[in-house]
Amino acid sequence: MATSPTVHVVCSDQHRNGKTLLARVLVDFLVLDGRDPFCIDTDAPDCPLRTYFPGRTALADLAAIQGQMKLFDTILASHGRDYVIDLPARHTERFFQAARDLDFFNECRKLGFRIFVFFVVDNSFPSLKAAYALREEKGIDLFVPVRNMMVRSMWPENEGALTIPFLAAPIASAISNRRFSLREFVNGDPQGLAPDMVVLLQTFLYDVLNSLSGLEPMQAIDGPPDTPLLPDA
Repeated sequence: MATSPTVHVVCSDQHRNGKTLLARVLVDFLVLDGRDPFCIDTDAPDCPLRTYFPGRTALADLAAIQGQMKLFDTILASHGRDYVIDLPARHTERFFQAARDLDFFNECRKLGFRIFVFFVVDNSFPSLKAAYALREEKGIDLFVPVRNMMVRSMWPENEGALTIPFLAAPIASAISNRRFSLREFVNGDPQGLAPDMVVLLQTFLYDVLNSLSGLEPMQAIDGPPDTPLLPDA
C-alpha cells in the first residue's frame, strides 16, 4: 500500500455487510506493516471498532456537528500518520457531504495525505449505483470497491475489487470476541482456535492481506480517482 500517510475511509450505503471487520483487518495490517494507524469510530453508541483498539481509537458521533468537527480536526491537527475511519451506513452520505462543504480532502492533500475509500458494495442495484457515484468523488486518490462473499455483491466480477472471502459462522463468532487479536493470530498465536479453524482463518486473512498489500493508485496523486490496482491472484 501507499507509503505516504493515508486516510482510509471504510463505508457502504448498507449496514451489516462487513465494514467493521474490514476496518479491523486494515488496522492490524497497517500495524503489521510497521505503521501507526489511528482509528476514528463514528458508530455511536456501539463503537464496534473501538472495542478492538481502545488505545488507538477516538469516537466521533457524526450525528452532531461537534462530532463531525472532531473527526476532521483530529486528522488535520495530527498529520503524518495513517487514519482508519469506520463509517456506518447512516453516516456515509453525511460524512462525504461534510467533507465537500469543508474542502476536507483538499486540506488533507496539502498536509501530504492520500485518501483511500473502501466501499462495500451490497447485493442490490442501489448499492451498486451508490458505489459508481462515489467512485467519481473529487479528492479521492483511490476508490476500492469491496465484494464481501458473506453477503454477496452486485459489483461486477470483471471489474477490479477487493474480495472478502466467505468466513464460516463459528470462526466469525470466535474472532468477534474483543479479546481476539487478528494481529497476534497472524504472528502465530491461535488464541484457542481449533486446528481446523486455524487453517480456515489463515486462508481468509492471507487472501485479504495479500489484496491490501497490492493496493496502489494507478494514476498520480493529481489525477482523478481510479479503481484499485490489485495484485495478481
